[in-house]
Amino acid sequence: MKNKMMAAIVSVLILFAACKKDKDLQPLPPPLTNSPELITSLKLLFTDSANTSTVLTAYFNDPDGPGGNAPVQFDSIKLQPNKTYLVNLLLFDQTKNPVDTVSKEIWEERDEHMFFFQHSGVTIQTLYLDVDTKSLPVGLSTKWRTGSASNGTSKITLKHQAGTKNGTITPGETDVEVLFQTKLN
Repeated sequence: MKNKMMAAIVSVLILFAACKKDKDLQPLPPPLTNSPELITSLKLLFTDSANTSTVLTAYFNDPDGPGGNAPVQFDSIKLQPNKTYLVNLLLFDQTKNPVDTVSKEIWEERDEHMFFFQHSGVTIQTLYLDVDTKSLPVGLSTKWRTGSASNGTSKITLKHQAGTKNGTITPGETDVEVLFQTKLN
């Protein structure tokens, strides 16, 4: 009888322990997501490596972002043939007050971002001058070597590649993509 009583008490205690909610358990917060940046303006600064006092600019400005109204400024890239340019890329979000310099955020999150430069109809070789913590290119700072006189396009694409960056354009989401008319003359 004593063993049956002891077994019943142990069973009841196990039942209460199993049904009791653990107050120490807290629900896990949802995973952090890093949404793509809003980029309304892109500015390229081309510094002639042979004459650093010569700085050319190309500017794309779409103050309300993708969709909506057409860009208010969309420059062509105009460079000299057979030259080398150091290129700095600046990005802005004009929907914020004051205007947000997104290129700072891109640099802080460089392990998740990469610019891609695709030239068509013009001979331009683009070399990356900046890398992330894993030695993969970023693209805020590049060197462009131009070839002979020609006309074509230069497409600049910024990919947000959180957890998937591998040096190729395939993974990730596009934060911004601008197709500049490009003239080497």
